[in-house]
Amino acid sequence: MHRRFFFALALTACTTSPLLQQVQAYRAARSRGDVAAEQRYLAPDARMWYETKSGPGDPLRAGNSGRYEHWDKFFHSRSELRDWKVDGNAVSATVHEINDFYRLLDWEPVPYRMTWFLNDQSQITGALIQSLPGTPKRRLDEFRAWAKAHHPDELEYLMPNGKIDPTADRPERWKQMLIEWRAAAGLPAVS
Repeated sequence: MHRRFFFALALTACTTSPLLQQVQAYRAARSRGDVAAEQRYLAPDARMWYETKSGPGDPLRAGNSGRYEHWDKFFHSRSELRDWKVDGNAVSATVHEINDFYRLLDWEPVPYRMTWFLNDQSQITGALIQSLPGTPKRRLDEFRAWAKAHHPDELEYLMPNGKIDPTADRPERWKQMLIEWRAAAGLPAVS
């Protein structure tokens, strides 16, 4: 009985944290495209990091999703955040994402962790995206083998140095190649 009480107390404390409320309000402003409101939650020099919070990071700006902004819009990315945690001046959540790119590769991604860091004025000074352990189910290797045999130059453009590059016209070109590959492989079309 005591264990359930303390669990409920901890859960209530976490969901009523002012820092958690700030991050959730920031995400709500971002989701509805309210750039002015979003900006109020960000410190002037807010940064974004991937995997480790080291180096200068990328600018975190209101109304801008960085390198993945066009990619996310084009592929209709959607995320569900779960398991919110507050630790000192940091708020984190586990992110479960789905998008049309994943669907075209029959990709079941591993969730990732998103952490926001806040200053004494409760402004977001930075955000960190980190991979979580696990192996995604996907057909990326099958696609790469096909593309290497049929469109090697295009594959190099889409994946310079073997890594996905989300910039420029790559989302549109990825979609075209993935549709062609699915048809050649006899896989059902993805609506």
